[in-house]
Amino acid sequence: MLRTVKPLRRLALAAALALAGILVAPVAAAADESDPADVRWSVTPADESGRDDRLSIQHALEAGESATDHIAVRNLGDEEATFRLSAADGFTTRSGRFDMVASDKESVDAGTWIDIADDVTVGAGESAIVPFSITVPDGAEPGDHPAGVAASVITSQASGDGTSLGVESRVGVKVITRVEGDLAPQIEIENVSAEYNGTWNPLRPGTVTATFDLTNAGNTRLIVDGLATAGTGEAAFPADGEPIGDLLPGDTREVSITIDGTWPTFYAPGDLVVTPTAAALDGAAPDVDEASASLGVWAVPWPQLVVLLALALIIIAATWNRRRGKRRLDAMLQQAREEGKRQASTGRGTASRVSIARALPAVAFTLLVAAASVTLAPDIAMAASDSGSDGVGVHVDIVERDDAGADADADGSDASGDADADGSDASGDADAHGADASGDADATGAAANDDADSDGSGSELPATGTDPSLMIALGAAGAVACGAVLVLARRRAGRGEAPRR
Repeated sequence: MLRTVKPLRRLALAAALALAGILVAPVAAAADESDPADVRWSVTPADESGRDDRLSIQHALEAGESATDHIAVRNLGDEEATFRLSAADGFTTRSGRFDMVASDKESVDAGTWIDIADDVTVGAGESAIVPFSITVPDGAEPGDHPAGVAASVITSQASGDGTSLGVESRVGVKVITRVEGDLAPQIEIENVSAEYNGTWNPLRPGTVTATFDLTNAGNTRLIVDGLATAGTGEAAFPADGEPIGDLLPGDTREVSITIDGTWPTFYAPGDLVVTPTAAALDGAAPDVDEASASLGVWAVPWPQLVVLLALALIIIAATWNRRRGKRRLDAMLQQAREEGKRQASTGRGTASRVSIARALPAVAFTLLVAAASVTLAPDIAMAASDSGSDGVGVHVDIVERDDAGADADADGSDASGDADADGSDASGDADAHGADASGDADATGAAANDDADSDGSGSELPATGTDPSLMIALGAAGAVACGAVLVLARRRAGRGEAPRR
């Protein structure tokens, strides 16, 4: 199926191209055959003697008054040519260029005030001076009235079907007629809009493009300039190479200017100030009031906001890290405090155990010394009853005396006191038998100071108190026990003070 369609398409395309060639060829040939010789010409202001230096023709006339002027038509071609002359109302395009209404349209203003010949014939390389008159009708409104005078060439192009197309080429000059009277120049600013054009470089300002319409609401021709501001930027207009052109009465011109140096401040307020100047004719120019309008535009500083956001995020991150670090440090400090408290409590318990363990030997030694003191202290001697007695113990006070401090009697007895007739000890009151009165004496009057009785047959008293060998054994056992407790306490203390990982 595809193989069938493709050849058909190719044939149709070839037929269409052949038909187009048949239709175009006769037209081109007819155009070539009917084209006149190359014609080039110019039209400029002039006086009776020839071309002058004026750029346009301007006259200030009273209503009903007339004036005569001239134009120079120059043939720049190689052959003689006849040029059609005409006058019509003038206007300016939106780009600021002056133009005349087309020949097929009827003029209603200053174009009808001009009277000029219908045509002029000019030889190759020659110029012709053509006079014309301007007559202001009665009752004409004061102010400037634009018109134009032109020299044109009409060419025709014939087609194969017998029809022809005429083309008029015009070259003219501007003619401004000012009607004297009450002149009221006025400028209006309309349709103001602005757009901010930022840059992604946060260190560079952006631009504002302002667009507005200027309308000449007065009756005189105006030349405009002004100043536009937006935020921190400003721009004067018209810029070099971008002329606005004259504003004729009733003209509306769209103007677009670029304002540089505007920093984005969310909203960039500004003003548009237009200072018009009325064209002077015959040396007199009326005063014109300036016009102004507000010019504001939203200018969001996106690059700067991105930078501020980045800085804010950095600050937040730094603050958060700092607070996080502080919290971690506080947690570590709290943990260290708790660990220190636990270690301190463990250390205090260990220290208390160590202190108790260290105090145990001292306590044991103190108890041992106390026991030894109690054991070795001189107690009241208990007289042991001998086997021959009836079991009744006799208490005897042992008094040591200095032999040199008392006189001895004739029998060698102690004479520190009064002795009785038998020579007995008289330190106390003696009884009838002359016995010692400081204590109880036995029947035979014998003393208990390990001295023999009178017959030399006295027996020795038995020793009293604790056995020294038992005391030494008890002391050694206590010392061993205290040493063992001290060693155990030190080992536990060492385990409690060991660092934890």
